[in-house]
Amino acid sequence: MGQFLEYCKIAYFNLKANKIRALLTMLGIIIGISSVVMIVSLGSGFKKSITKEIDSIAGNYIEVISYGDFGFEQEDLEAIEERVPYVAGTTAAGATRGNISYNNAKECSALIKYGNENADTYSTYDIIRGRYFTKEESDNAENVMIITKGSARKMFGSTDVIGMNVDLEVYGYIKTYRIIGVRDDSSEEMESFAMYNVNYDMTVEIPLNTLSSQMGFTIHPNDIVIILSNAEHSDEVADRTRILLENRHDCVGENAIIVMNYNSMLSQITSIFTLVTALIMMVAGISLFVGGIGVMNIMLVSVTERTREIGIRKALGARTGSILTQFLVESATISLVGGLIGTIIGLGGAEILCLIISKVAGESIVADFNILFILGIAIFSMSIGVIFGIIPARKAAKYNPIDALRSR
Repeated sequence: MGQFLEYCKIAYFNLKANKIRALLTMLGIIIGISSVVMIVSLGSGFKKSITKEIDSIAGNYIEVISYGDFGFEQEDLEAIEERVPYVAGTTAAGATRGNISYNNAKECSALIKYGNENADTYSTYDIIRGRYFTKEESDNAENVMIITKGSARKMFGSTDVIGMNVDLEVYGYIKTYRIIGVRDDSSEEMESFAMYNVNYDMTVEIPLNTLSSQMGFTIHPNDIVIILSNAEHSDEVADRTRILLENRHDCVGENAIIVMNYNSMLSQITSIFTLVTALIMMVAGISLFVGGIGVMNIMLVSVTERTREIGIRKALGARTGSILTQFLVESATISLVGGLIGTIIGLGGAEILCLIISKVAGESIVADFNILFILGIAIFSMSIGVIFGIIPARKAAKYNPIDALRSR
């Protein structure tokens, strides 16, 4: 152990004595390592951000859309729950527009979402006051309503609205609803996007059966949301649901029913990100290879310059293995220092780029740093020095002490 520390001390003094040459030697390693660290940190940060966004949309469910001249019926939902495995529940899903008024005074435009009691399961935001409507209320078409936090504040100036009654007008049909729950929200931007960038003052949720009762006819939505009991089987659920509904509506092979499996999309996007990151890292690896060549060249020069020193050490009894180890330690030290500098530059560059991208794109992107990855980079940079330092080290170790002492 003491001998190894002595080798490290010699490597340190050699670096200190040739600062400029050592820095130029490290340049390829620094560029390669900083590129790899920056790419991996940015790629991992982007992947986490996109995964979070898609996961908030996908959650644990899939969506079925009818592009044919038919809508879905209650019997379709029941058939899916009975005949397709890994299904925890289903709900028709859809939205329409309307107006809400309170005490025949204040009137606001509204985005009206509808479904059954399972619609609460796949919602992005939680109920913060009151509750969601029950199966009994949905089946009995009771006049109950869920309102978002922002909507409540716009109309009432407060979220303390449980039990209040409002009038909902849809295409000229008016009905009085009782507010039983308040849902958290972040902004109306997503709702505006969902309804073709049309702004609404409020967002509410009501039972589908209640809306059908208000309109005077049964509504057959074109969307079904299937809540999964196990997301790992989302592909199987998607395939079996499509086959079942195509047979029920006699549209096999017509592409009239599309199943949106967001969980599968998420997996594909993750795979694409991993592949792109790997390809870019391969390009960055060229810099590491060039850096390794630089280390080998400078170590060959160092061996030539220190031939007489090697001869003296061998004459004093130094073994071939000791000479070999000394030069390997020096080359590994050069690569390690270059790797550490490159890691610091890569981490700093990733943070700066994330700040710039976040400001330009308006989305929060955070570079993802993994301590195990950084330790791996340090070990990898050392290994570059060892691999490319073998040839110079072997050359130094094989010197004949008499010939080495004769050199000038």
